[in-house]
Amino acid sequence: MIDVISVDDHEMISFGLEKVFSETDDIRIATSCKSKAELEKVFENPGSFEAENLVCMIDIKLESDSGFDAADFLVARGVKCLMYSSYSNAGFIVKTMEHKIKGFLSKNADKSEILDAIRAVSRGETYIQKDLIPDMMSVSGILVTLTKKERELLDLIAEHLPNEVIAERMNLSKRSVENYVSRIFDKFNVKNRYELSQLL
Repeated sequence: MIDVISVDDHEMISFGLEKVFSETDDIRIATSCKSKAELEKVFENPGSFEAENLVCMIDIKLESDSGFDAADFLVARGVKCLMYSSYSNAGFIVKTMEHKIKGFLSKNADKSEILDAIRAVSRGETYIQKDLIPDMMSVSGILVTLTKKERELLDLIAEHLPNEVIAERMNLSKRSVENYVSRIFDKFNVKNRYELSQLL
C-alpha cells in the first residue's frame, strides 16, 4: 500500500485526492498538512511511516511556506516527493529536479495521470506530466547557458523583485543589473519580464 501525505493549504485539494485514491486498492491518504510546521510534527515520531512506501504530494506555494522548503525537509529524510501545483511553468519543473524531487504534476492533470505519477514515484522513478516535458526541456537547455551570476539574478526576477532591490541584494549597481537582465532576456528570447514569467 502506498501512503500519501498531502501538503496543501487548500483542504479541498486533499479531500479531492482522498476521493480519487478511494477508487484504488493500492493508494491511500495517510494524512494531510497545511504547512511545513505541521509536516514536521508528523515526522516527530520516526516510526509513523515507512519511507519506502511513502509519497508526499506538495503544493509549490503554501500559505506561509515554500513547498520547496517542505520538500527539502522530506528529501533529507529519504521521503519521495511529488510537486502538485497550479503553477506549471517550466522553470518550476526544472527547480523541482534541482531539489531532487522525484516528480511534477499540475493540478489540471487527469485522474489516471495522478495515479500513474504516484506509483512511478513510489517505485523510485522520476515522473513529469507528459504535456509539460517539451517546455521543461527547452527552458532547461537555456538555463545551462546562464552564468552563475545570471542564474542568481534570474531567481530574484522570479520573485518579482524590482531592479533596485536586486541591485541591493547582489551588491551591484542598478546599471549592472539592467545589463544582466537584458542578457537574460536575449537568451530566453523574450522582450520583458512578463514574457519571461510565462516561462518561469
